[in-house]
Amino acid sequence: GVTVYFHAILSKDFKLNPNIHKVFIRAQDIPPYTNWEDNICELNCTRHLGEHGYLIEGAVTLTKEILDQYIPYKYWVTSGKGDYEFIYKKPESCHPVNRCLMIKRSLLNNGEWHQYDDIVCAHPSWIKAQTRKVWETIIGDKNKEVVEGKKIAASVMLESIFSILGTWSRDNLRNFFCQLRQFHSVAVAQLVFDGKPKPWVELNFSAQQVHDLLIKYMKKISRPFFVPEAPPEDRVIKSKLALGLTVLVVVEELSLPAPKGDLAELCSLLCLDQVSQQDVENEIHHIKQAFAEVANLKVELTNLCRRCIEGDVNEWVWILPLLHSFAAPLQQEHELVEEDVWAGLEGLPFTDTRRKRDAATLLERMREKKYLMEFDVTLVKSWLCVLPLQSLAEFIKDFSSDLLVTLQGVSYRLENVDFSWSTCKAVEKLLNTVLCALDEPPARALGARSWQCCLSCCLSLHERLCKAVKNVDFFLIPATTATLIAKVAQLRPPAVPGNAVQDVPVAELLSGALRDARTWFRNALKQKLLKEYLEHVTFSVHCELRAWNKFVTISFPDKQFTQTWRSTLLADLKRRIQQEPPVNQILVYCCQHSQIAQVDSSISWCFQNCAIEAVTAACQMQSNLLEMISTYNMGQFSQLVSAVIVKSWPIRGGQSEGDFDQVLHHLLTWPDIKHIFSFNGTNRNLLDKLTDEAKDVMAIADSVLTSVTDDIHKGYILVKHLEEVFQHKKQFICIWDTSEFSFRAPPAAGSLEELLELRHEEVTLLRREKKAIGTFLSMCRKVQKSVKVDVGEVEFQHLEDLGSKRLNQVVSVGKKPLQTFYSLRPELKEFVHKIHSFKDSVVFQQFWEEAAQKAGEEYVCDSPEEEEEEEEEEEEEDLDLDDVLSSVICPCFDNYAMLYDDLRSGSLTLSAVDRIFCEFTNHPKDLRAELNTICGLWPEEDRDWVDQRVQQIQQYHEMHLTFDAAKIIAHVKESLGLSGDFSILENLLHITEKLESYKTQKLDSISPELVQAKKLLQGITVPRRGCLRELAQQKEFVCWVREALKDINELKVFVDLASISAGENDMDVDRVACFHGTVHGYSSLLYELRQDSGFEDFMRCLQKLWRALDSDEALPEKLVS
Repeated sequence: GVTVYFHAILSKDFKLNPNIHKVFIRAQDIPPYTNWEDNICELNCTRHLGEHGYLIEGAVTLTKEILDQYIPYKYWVTSGKGDYEFIYKKPESCHPVNRCLMIKRSLLNNGEWHQYDDIVCAHPSWIKAQTRKVWETIIGDKNKEVVEGKKIAASVMLESIFSILGTWSRDNLRNFFCQLRQFHSVAVAQLVFDGKPKPWVELNFSAQQVHDLLIKYMKKISRPFFVPEAPPEDRVIKSKLALGLTVLVVVEELSLPAPKGDLAELCSLLCLDQVSQQDVENEIHHIKQAFAEVANLKVELTNLCRRCIEGDVNEWVWILPLLHSFAAPLQQEHELVEEDVWAGLEGLPFTDTRRKRDAATLLERMREKKYLMEFDVTLVKSWLCVLPLQSLAEFIKDFSSDLLVTLQGVSYRLENVDFSWSTCKAVEKLLNTVLCALDEPPARALGARSWQCCLSCCLSLHERLCKAVKNVDFFLIPATTATLIAKVAQLRPPAVPGNAVQDVPVAELLSGALRDARTWFRNALKQKLLKEYLEHVTFSVHCELRAWNKFVTISFPDKQFTQTWRSTLLADLKRRIQQEPPVNQILVYCCQHSQIAQVDSSISWCFQNCAIEAVTAACQMQSNLLEMISTYNMGQFSQLVSAVIVKSWPIRGGQSEGDFDQVLHHLLTWPDIKHIFSFNGTNRNLLDKLTDEAKDVMAIADSVLTSVTDDIHKGYILVKHLEEVFQHKKQFICIWDTSEFSFRAPPAAGSLEELLELRHEEVTLLRREKKAIGTFLSMCRKVQKSVKVDVGEVEFQHLEDLGSKRLNQVVSVGKKPLQTFYSLRPELKEFVHKIHSFKDSVVFQQFWEEAAQKAGEEYVCDSPEEEEEEEEEEEEEDLDLDDVLSSVICPCFDNYAMLYDDLRSGSLTLSAVDRIFCEFTNHPKDLRAELNTICGLWPEEDRDWVDQRVQQIQQYHEMHLTFDAAKIIAHVKESLGLSGDFSILENLLHITEKLESYKTQKLDSISPELVQAKKLLQGITVPRRGCLRELAQQKEFVCWVREALKDINELKVFVDLASISAGENDMDVDRVACFHGTVHGYSSLLYELRQDSGFEDFMRCLQKLWRALDSDEALPEKLVS
């Protein structure tokens, strides 16, 4: 059968006397009992509840036939006449409202069922006399009291149920949950039997109210554990952990709501107390045994953690040790596993907590229960994995002492991290904290296997971060991981013979770290090393130098690998520097020297070596390297300065050191030479720091400057050297002023600039005379067919190389007036200079040749006839220089001066214009230049007349073209029979015919009227004249066309008929087309001019003819054909 335990509260309204009265259960449909007559179960008063009445309980064994059946029943009280309890629910049927018993087979516990009822109410004696309306009012008022009664009863029942756990055992725990489930089933259902089973919906008392009562009661029994002063006897369940797990299972099993505050309190209950390790283990062991048949605590705890994470309840991290106690321990700490497995967080969305903004609160919760780490070795891993990244550094500093765990945790945490600016800063801080932790004494000595795992972890972390960090600004991240590798490598335990792990060379393990570091530099440094400005350069990335320094200065326990590490990175840096232009390689070493000096000396040497090596190429691109360096403290760059001096010097080892010309040219053209001499003068402090080779170069420069300066003073200097000094006079004076020579100059020497000015006058005169004599000799050679001149000595002197002569050999140094060594009389020398002035004059060249020809003719006439045969056998006697002066030079200049006078006065004849200026036809610019050259005879006189003469000569040259066009127009006028006004044309013909007839007329005869008339016809070019000429010559054809075809319309009709007549004969078709094109092209003259048309009408029609000619250049040829 089924043992049914009834639990209820009997209302005090029954006025029950427990010693006299009794309470029974009567029911319907429970075999073998008679419906509503037999007492099925007697209940006893087990506890007096004061104003609420009595707790009554009883048990009876019934047949299993009633399982899962709805049984109506009521409580029968024998006080007085005896009466049933009264249920304050208005009946919906004709039957009384009864309680409803529903025993669920699924909830039975060893064949037992506990029916937890509420308050059993007495029947009011006057209720039968009331009307239905009064009944409804009474029922409506009583619903609230009924609900309150149910709450009171439920609290009493819960107290009874939870009291089972006062003695902790597996059986009691099982019975507790069975009875709680039965209570929950009855309380939530709220069934009554009103003809049939029905829920009592009017009460509005359902699962929510039951859950609230249950939660309220569990809070009540939990409170003593949160109040330190609460006495132990107040604790219904003596173990806090047992209570917490019981509450957890109740909450999970019954799906009770759990606000944020309730979850935090539940986590506090489940948090292990700070007692001995053994006590904790014992308690957990007993709890595990008790709950073994009740619930899967691992699942329940995991669900609780999930709810806390979702509800942002940080206290869930306290229950992880308890959770871990229900999980299988990690078998191998050195093996690679998933992060959640490693951290003991399987099934938890723990990554959500990393994104919490309130990181400090979570860390504070951990600090509150730091002792929990003593109970659970996995807890530190869990906490490492749940904290936000910003809190990890502080956590590791305060909590983590196991190196392998720390490195593994950091490695897990830095997987797939989005490296924003704030994240990178947090990672830097985190890695630095780990680095500092390595300097502290380890919690335990590292075994070979653990050490290898630590090193492997660091290498993996380094590789990952080198790939992830793209910005050079965060160079500390990969640099710190590399330092971690070096630090961990130093912790290698002493070698144990036969240990295969320790037999692997460290350098072999570390080579990957070097490869990853180089890869990081290549990927992060996408920009060029330097950024160029007007006069200096800076690093494109401000922190790049610090990045190289951080990496290069890392030291490894293997000294050989440390050397490899540094030399490889420095080689990469060197290649990066050398990718810059040579000048920039030098500039960066100087401009950024203050920064470079602050980093490791090997990096400084790298920049210095690159700068020195770049000097050779830089010298080809920039000649003022020392000037660029001088902006900074050159004393810091003595090696670089030495390299610039040596590499810039034109004389190399193995070459002639006596190449004076090359050295002097270098001194005068090298912009930096002033700095060289400043080392001997105002900047002597740097001199001692230079290399020996640079000092040798400076000695050569000193010697050359000394020699040149002395030779200038004495006049012994070679002309070519002096000319080069003049060419670079400013630099020469600058060198002089900078060097110590200016202080050693002889007192009588005077100012160097005054002396150079004197020497310049001497050389200028020498060169000017050489050029003039060269022109004179060239002029003599041009006329040697007419007359031969004896210029032997002068030509020999002219051919001499003046540059290789010393100044005192070719000029009277220091004497006035200045004289050169050329053998010419003063008068002849004066004319030679004048000839040089007019050497570019075409007219002068013409006059020179005419004078020479005339002189030659006169020389032949003066020779006796009897000596002709002897002269043919012997060489003709050459004219000496005096004869040339009198017979050629003077006549030439006389004619040239006469031409100047005639041009200036305008009296030059037209025949002379034809003879002298024929080569300037159509070249007005050259003509003007020629006239200005002629004016050089008397440069002080005005030249206002030049433009007028140019225009007159140009108009005269063009006059024959105008005359030709005018004559052709006259012929066309005659052919067309025009009788209009052509007086302008007639006047033009008259003027031009007159000029052509009288060549003796002067230039002034070219009047403005003539010029204006000529302008009218100046557009008639040669092709246009040809076009008109053909029309004039075809007079018969013109007359026929004008007579046969009266206008252009008749031309069109004629062409159409001719085309029809031609048919398909190609030749005839071509003839018709040629005829049509010709007549149409000349139509403006043939049809648009009337007989009385004049010159203006004719010129207007010509414009149409020119357009036709531009469209068809073969128009004149068609007229002929």
